[in-house]
Amino acid sequence: MTNERVRERPARRRVDRVRELERRTERLEAEVRWLRRAVVATGKRTGAMPVGQCPECGRGVLLRRESELVCSACEYRRYL
Repeated sequence: MTNERVRERPARRRVDRVRELERRTERLEAEVRWLRRAVVATGKRTGAMPVGQCPECGRGVLLRRESELVCSACEYRRYL
C-alpha cells in the first residue's frame, strides 16, 4: 500500500463524517420546525401560547394565558 493511499483514508473518513453530520443536522432542523408548529397549534387550541424560557427557573416554558404569564415548571406568575 502506498503512502498516498494511507493518507487518503483519514481524509475520506472526515468527508464521510461531515456528510453524516450534515444529514443529522437536516433531520434535527426538520424535527424542530415540526415541533414548533405543534406547540403553536396546541397553544392556539388551549389558549396558552408559549412565550419563551422562564426567567425565574430557566427550566420551564413561560406561557401566556389571557392577561398573565405562567411558568410550566415553577410558581412564577406575572399579570400583564
